[in-house]
Amino acid sequence: MECSLSGASKTQVIREFKNRYKLHDDDITYLLECCCFKKKPKKIKYLDFYKNKLTTKCKRIEYPFTQIYKYEKFLNDDECSDMIRFIDSRLTDSTVADPDDSCLVNDYRTSQSASLGYFEDDFFLNIDKKLVNLLDLNPFIGENMQGQKYLPGQYYKEHHDFFTPFTPEFKTYCEWMGQRTWTTMIYLNDVKEGGETYFKHLKLKIKPQKGLLIAWNNLFFNGIPNYKTLHEALPPISGDKYIITKWWRSWSLI
Repeated sequence: MECSLSGASKTQVIREFKNRYKLHDDDITYLLECCCFKKKPKKIKYLDFYKNKLTTKCKRIEYPFTQIYKYEKFLNDDECSDMIRFIDSRLTDSTVADPDDSCLVNDYRTSQSASLGYFEDDFFLNIDKKLVNLLDLNPFIGENMQGQKYLPGQYYKEHHDFFTPFTPEFKTYCEWMGQRTWTTMIYLNDVKEGGETYFKHLKLKIKPQKGLLIAWNNLFFNGIPNYKTLHEALPPISGDKYIITKWWRSWSLI
């Protein structure tokens, strides 16, 4: 249940449990039955996500047809420093999505990442609660926070955070918890040069600033993906870059 609530796909969880614990299909079926996971709702009220409470608590960055917001000093200096230390202690190569959720590593994304599950540590839980309170959402709609570190020259090329409908990737990643709705991202340090988050279609570059949170809705009010949210992580030129990202889905498994 803990793995499933993290945002990992059903495909990945089953594969990992089979490999790690030498389980068979009957074992997996029994475990899933024990979890009593909720089924996908018949109707998802994407308008409620569009009207999320963060829209009244954050400053809007004005762009037509796109919801994007910022909140300065969302985390204080000590919280940022402590989070950087945690991230540095558990880094692995960042992965990209693929239809088999095979934890694919390639040169489209060259950073390192760290999973920051709220079950693991009270510090992670407290940061997670701050985000939950900001959005006023069921905490189990959110994936695990993910810490990311970019060394000078490292990048993540342009991509969307939503999963493209009517593709094998969509079926793999959205079977549990559905589509990604909001993205919340927090910069943990200042970067003197480079390292911006670049929204190509909005002609918007956001410079990393310690404690700054940015948030954007990946969908329109009717649940259709907003392709204007295409973005990329430009490589830092001077110094490292640290961020936390947390994605919010459409429904909860529990």
